[in-house]
Amino acid sequence: MHLTLGSRIRRVTGVVLVLAVMGAASNCSTESGGQATSASSDDEVAQSATEAIEKLYGDGTFTEPASTGPEAQPGYRVALVMSGTQSPTGTAAANGAKEAAELLGWDLSIYDGKYEPSEYQEGIRQAVSQNVDAIWLYSIDCPLVKTALDEAKKAGIPVFSQEAADCSDVDPSEPSYYERSLEFSEGSFIEWGEGLGAAEATWLLSKLGSEANVIEVSNTELVITKAVHDGFQKAMKEQCPDCEVTTLPIRLADFGPVLQEKISTALLRNPQANGMALSYDDLVTAGGAAAVMASGRNDSLEVVSGSGYAANIDLVRKNKGQDAGWTYDGAYEAWSAADMINRYFAGEESVPSGVGISMFDHDNDLPPEGEAWSTGIEYEPIFKKVWGVS
Repeated sequence: MHLTLGSRIRRVTGVVLVLAVMGAASNCSTESGGQATSASSDDEVAQSATEAIEKLYGDGTFTEPASTGPEAQPGYRVALVMSGTQSPTGTAAANGAKEAAELLGWDLSIYDGKYEPSEYQEGIRQAVSQNVDAIWLYSIDCPLVKTALDEAKKAGIPVFSQEAADCSDVDPSEPSYYERSLEFSEGSFIEWGEGLGAAEATWLLSKLGSEANVIEVSNTELVITKAVHDGFQKAMKEQCPDCEVTTLPIRLADFGPVLQEKISTALLRNPQANGMALSYDDLVTAGGAAAVMASGRNDSLEVVSGSGYAANIDLVRKNKGQDAGWTYDGAYEAWSAADMINRYFAGEESVPSGVGISMFDHDNDLPPEGEAWSTGIEYEPIFKKVWGVS
């Protein structure tokens, strides 16, 4: 998931997964006193959640890519327009795309959108002017680039999306602009996002059980974080309808001191809270972890987020304001997107990628110090064999 603090500072909106006009988060609150407690051994909510979360350790729902498919279709000119390349995720995705394109024999150009929606449109327009065979969008939702996508459609250039929502996903009355979109183990991009939120809820319930009293720090300005919020709320209601959930709505403009202050205030107003969920890693590194540590409640709060970047892994390892998270492997996802496009060139249908959801915490699956999480699945040899390359 392509969301970084640096990009927030560089632009007013801070959008990496572009803004969509979607509903705001609900805001409820509880105010009570007491210390957080862990779930008892006979807590049915905790037992059920523990059984579920144990299936998400290791590679979780990540699977091997399809073992059959078309050989490499060389000679095509493909333009990859990225929301940005400066973050660890962007770098991993760009490098993965380069490696896959070279093996497939494509002439790949990469346009760095610099986390600016106007630049996304410029990248698409440049691709149209170059009359490429395909436009590959990474982490760029349709609504903010609709005008440029209209130009691509008029030029007859197919557009493929990796980790992005189509205009019809955001508003069913709108047409679809993406020829194909990368499918995840959980289904669509939005369904994958909902799965991330559900995984956060399940992890917290595995630790806190029916005594869970959780603060959800949520931003719903983004398609993906709206999905994470929805998945979290649904899972909490289904698995523990009597558990307390306080939703703290935040905005992209809050990143930094304002974000830390808002989370600190939420902790003060909810002294009985024993858990916290944050949609993704930047909410932790841009104020969340600092607020938890400053509150003096680090050891009485279970804190879960995403997405397995080295900085967040380090916080978990050192017990500095985060305890768990879901994971992300940008390189595997990029190879899967390249395979999706190659199948289109060969006139074959898409298949779901093997990219899914897994969880890590202080007791499970921490990568070596200084490294981000990556799947243990050996996907490269499988793709190479399918493509007939070495």
